[in-house]
Amino acid sequence: MDHRIAQKIEGQHDRRSLVRIGIVATVRHSRAAGTSLGYRLHTIAKIEPQKITAEDMKAAWLADHPVISPAEAFASGAELGPPSGGGRDDNQTKNIHTEIKVNGKVIARVYNSGGVEIADEYRFLSDKIDFAGDKMVGPDLAGDRASRIKAVLQSFGAVMNDEQDPVGLLNAQITKAPILELLKADTALTQGAWLEEKGKDGPFAPGYLFSQMV
Repeated sequence: MDHRIAQKIEGQHDRRSLVRIGIVATVRHSRAAGTSLGYRLHTIAKIEPQKITAEDMKAAWLADHPVISPAEAFASGAELGPPSGGGRDDNQTKNIHTEIKVNGKVIARVYNSGGVEIADEYRFLSDKIDFAGDKMVGPDLAGDRASRIKAVLQSFGAVMNDEQDPVGLLNAQITKAPILELLKADTALTQGAWLEEKGKDGPFAPGYLFSQMV
């Protein structure tokens, strides 16, 4: 037997397996004499860890969260959670410009910067609205995006909760149409006030006033 695998084999067991890197040696030996009768070697397969990319994670998330139809979204009772940002993040309560509600539940929220959050169930809005093509920033952008979200929801049957149109609201309640509300927050800023606040943080980056991420 090759001494590199095992220097000595005692006759205390019928079979003993010795493992070295990438090699398994199975040794048969005599119970009486303790002599080796033979052995075999085979290579253990090397298993590489699976590498998961950001695209893989995105694809898996989309598979688990498919885009649903507007009717399904209205019926889902979905609700966007409270703002969860901190530090200098936009998504904080103090930065809310407008909240969009369907049947009394917040399904989208627009911040003074123009940034927007949408409940997962209402992701069809992103397919209907070209947020990436927006050129404005700040409260002007926030108001514009809130208006476009409202228009898309109305195009799919949502009815504004308008106290000046009680008949229309009554008809919506009878037909069980989704009731839509746009609530401008007390923390909403004017464009001038927002620009003044941003100016305190330092000079604007080149092009800041001409483009804004969703």
